[in-house]
Amino acid sequence: MEFLIGIVGDGFVLVASDRTSARSVFVMKHDQDKMFKLSDKIALLAVGDSGDTVQFAEFIQKNLQLYKMRNGYELSPHAAANFTRKQLADALRTRVCTMCSTKIP
Repeated sequence: MEFLIGIVGDGFVLVASDRTSARSVFVMKHDQDKMFKLSDKIALLAVGDSGDTVQFAEFIQKNLQLYKMRNGYELSPHAAANFTRKQLADALRTRVCTMCSTKIP
């Protein structure tokens, strides 16, 4: 079972995740990193199939960097969360569905 948690306080965010990659009763890795730094103020936590989570996190990360290069400023955390949610919703509506759950603090 994979675990992500995010706690929002006054002026801070605390995030944590387990580091185990398992499928059913088989544990494949004990050091799987589930946190991805998207920018200086934004982190993405993702669980699911290892390949899908890494591919999706890198896709979001690169698109946020592209937005910054094109416009000269970063997306806000709220806008990044909306972009990520839209990408997941679009993927669910197509046949190219990824097995990934995310949390953006």
